[in-house]
Amino acid sequence: MNNRVVLDLLIERGSLSRGDVHELTGLSKPTASQLLVRLEESGLVLPGGFGDTGPGGRAPQLYRLNPLAGHAAAVDVRPESICARVCDIAGAVVAEYELSDISAPRGARNVAHALEQACALAGISVGELQGIVVGVPGSYDAVADVLRYAEHLKGWGEPGIGEALRQLLGSTAVALENDVNLVALAEQRVSGSTDETFFLLWLDEGIGGALMIDGSLFRGSRGAAGEAAFLLPPGSRIVDRDRTTGGFEDLVGAASLRELAATAGHAETSSSRSLAALLDDPAASDTLQEIARRYALGLASVIALVDPARMILAGELATIGGARLRDAVAAELDALVLAAPPLDLAAAGNSPILDGAMLRSLDLARERVFTT
Repeated sequence: MNNRVVLDLLIERGSLSRGDVHELTGLSKPTASQLLVRLEESGLVLPGGFGDTGPGGRAPQLYRLNPLAGHAAAVDVRPESICARVCDIAGAVVAEYELSDISAPRGARNVAHALEQACALAGISVGELQGIVVGVPGSYDAVADVLRYAEHLKGWGEPGIGEALRQLLGSTAVALENDVNLVALAEQRVSGSTDETFFLLWLDEGIGGALMIDGSLFRGSRGAAGEAAFLLPPGSRIVDRDRTTGGFEDLVGAASLRELAATAGHAETSSSRSLAALLDDPAASDTLQEIARRYALGLASVIALVDPARMILAGELATIGGARLRDAVAAELDALVLAAPPLDLAAAGNSPILDGAMLRSLDLARERVFTT
């Protein structure tokens, strides 16, 4: 337990001296010294230079994590591309590779290929990875080992997808995770809160959601919690009896946004271009207000059921809409519910799916490395 506490402190602070370990853990100085020597002998910790000279005129020896003690990988699977990232055990990015030519729908094999290329750039093999997290735009049912709501991902619909990945990658530490759930993990890290309850609405060419309850992702019994596209707020309708398109997505998804923009005189080829055109048109304020109202209808349903501490708008459309869209949605929410929680724009970086996947992958890798 003491070993793990010190290793976690090294992750948080970068380097520690014997005196730091003593002060932060309450261990005696001799015990702290023995512990650091033991971790150095195990290969998990390295000497990391010297600290500031103390009152006695001696600079303390500093210790840091050995970055080569292990590696973790994160993968972001899109219909048109696959991006793989490799980090050392300390969390530093050592390689990235994007597979942009997916000519054959080979599913798990494409992931294996992208990881092989990223690992080659990092100078390691895939077999040396201690954690692998694959983010996918769908809901992974771990019990049935099948990816649901992912008809747009060719080659991913067959049962046994998790086992196929483990066999190809030669690792049991492989986890499949919904992409928007990973965005929520990245958002949680940026906020610094470990026990917050929030709902994140993903606004892109598709609609998604993620629910964080008391600091933990709520995935549901079969991984489908947060599938906001399938909400049925007022005005939505079930248009697909095969259940591949949800009512809320029919109301605010890419096709609806393009239709609304076209009615306002802006016939565009994507929802992002449609929204940008509406924002630039002073005469399109009524259309923007209608879009905000529709978003608010879906969020109101979540508030009624969960009552989160705050709501977050994320994704490309949220970035394009910015504070103007956020404020419009917040005003509509205030008119719909008695006590609307704060509505924020996402604060995570430009690659929140990969960032969130790497956070979870590092947790898996550290658990394996630090407990062996």
